[in-house]
Amino acid sequence: MRQVLSVKKTAGFPSWKQLKQLPSVLSRTEKRVVFGSLGLIVLSLGIIGVSYISSHRIIIPAIGGEYTEGLIGEPQFLNPLYAISSDVDQDIVSLVYSGLVRWDQQEGFIPDLAESISLNEDGTVYTLKIRENAKFHNGEDVLARDVLFTINAIQNPAYRSPLADQFYDVTVVQEDDTTVSFILKDASAPFIESLTVGILPASLWANILPQNAPLAALNLQPIGSGPYQFAEFTKDKKGSIREYRLKRNDDYYLEAPYIQQLNFKFYPDVFSLHEALQNKNIEGAGIVGFDQRESVIANKNVDLLEPFFPRETVLYFNQALSPALKDLAVRQAIAAGINKEALVSEIYQDSARVIHAQILEGMIGYDETRIDLFDTTQSKTLLDEAGYALDEETGVRLLKKSLRTQTTSDDEEATDAESTPEPVVAQTLQFTLTTVDQTDLALVAEHIQADLKAIGIDVTLNLVSPEQIATEVIDARNFELLLAPIMLEADPDPYPFWHSTQAKTSGLNLTGYSNSKVDTLLETGRTQLDENARAQTYIEFQSLLAEDVPVVYLYQSTYGYALSKKIQREVLTNILVPSDRFADITSWYLKTKKALR
Repeated sequence: MRQVLSVKKTAGFPSWKQLKQLPSVLSRTEKRVVFGSLGLIVLSLGIIGVSYISSHRIIIPAIGGEYTEGLIGEPQFLNPLYAISSDVDQDIVSLVYSGLVRWDQQEGFIPDLAESISLNEDGTVYTLKIRENAKFHNGEDVLARDVLFTINAIQNPAYRSPLADQFYDVTVVQEDDTTVSFILKDASAPFIESLTVGILPASLWANILPQNAPLAALNLQPIGSGPYQFAEFTKDKKGSIREYRLKRNDDYYLEAPYIQQLNFKFYPDVFSLHEALQNKNIEGAGIVGFDQRESVIANKNVDLLEPFFPRETVLYFNQALSPALKDLAVRQAIAAGINKEALVSEIYQDSARVIHAQILEGMIGYDETRIDLFDTTQSKTLLDEAGYALDEETGVRLLKKSLRTQTTSDDEEATDAESTPEPVVAQTLQFTLTTVDQTDLALVAEHIQADLKAIGIDVTLNLVSPEQIATEVIDARNFELLLAPIMLEADPDPYPFWHSTQAKTSGLNLTGYSNSKVDTLLETGRTQLDENARAQTYIEFQSLLAEDVPVVYLYQSTYGYALSKKIQREVLTNILVPSDRFADITSWYLKTKKALR
């Protein structure tokens, strides 16, 4: 028994040698059962595997492809110091350069080259730490010295940068190789937007004299730190740049873009641009005007995208040039007599939205309760009470005024006043409405003209060319009623438009409006860092402005552009400037690949 137990083995899984003998010991029925079971096991495992792969397989963006877009104009200064003067320059600069902060549709201004931003208690010192992996396209690290050079160049009058006012009374200090501080004379809530300016590589620009900066080759062959870098450009026989190419920056400090190459072609006007789009010479258009909307909508190769941006169209009253407009009742009657809802729906078909105040939806201080009611009955009542009677024959209201006859002495004047009836003169309620000679603005002007005619106000239209409107009308304040669009910044600061000091020729206070209470609120608002307190300040400002009615706010516009349907991307609902259509360029893609999640 001991011998038997010593040779006994523990039961285990059969060896391969034993399994090979299995067919010889099994009956035919047993063989069918065993092999059938094995087949079912294999089939089941296969189904499970296929099901798992199918349910976990996803399509993800892949690197590759190129996109060609048409722009109006030609690149001249692909340099952050000067690009603000040209939409073409801004478009390309926004792709090649990056700033300390950038704008995000969801979060507003967020760190970009900077990895962190801190602000002292007084709101006068911004300290920023630059990312360690941030590099220029030539491989050099982005350092504090580059920031220092860029800001100093903007402040230096010899460079003649149009951004100089943004950094007036600002001191920039290098704390260490990767840390800079901006020291402000006074707290300024809007200042953060200025830090979006692209940073220049000091090593390349320091040896170029300021007066020669506009002539430098780097203005057309830029080196920045953005998601795309310069590749090449081509010129025609006249020396004009016809095509400009950018390539993917593989070493971008954030997520590098998917699209390998961006091509830009340039056209002299909107008509040739859209002809090229229809002929498929380009895949997208950087701008779609009012007159081109229908043709772009009908184009099956592109999507018409129309995010809202901070441009509002306003009707201005020049009280200095028109005595009738000095009467508050007249201004109130005009405001109540314009059907803004009909104007927007009939002319713009949802590519604009009605507004009732300076500050737009989504901005600090937006007052959703403020609404201008369209009420022709109220308009007529106001004009009746102000003494403007309707002339049934002409349909225009008249204000009858008494005029004393001029005499040579006080005694004679007194005698005449007692014995002779005062002459009466009728002042017709009529105005000239001036606007830019563009299709949509002309239609808006005609709509206002018809609305005011219905309440007894006669309006004559004066359409002025875009080249003349600034100098001959706006700067000269040569208008009674002015229909004009204005661009706001990301920050809602109304100071440039309504503070009494901005009523000079070069200022944006076009009506010459002056109110000491408003001035105080505007001065306070731009220094408040607490958003809630600042919002209340601006709501109070808008209430005072609405009481005085120096303008009628009409509508906020969208920015239209055409993008190829082959590009996959998220939809932007808001932008600040046209170049912000590229704000999420790193997430655009043309090619895809399969992967398991």
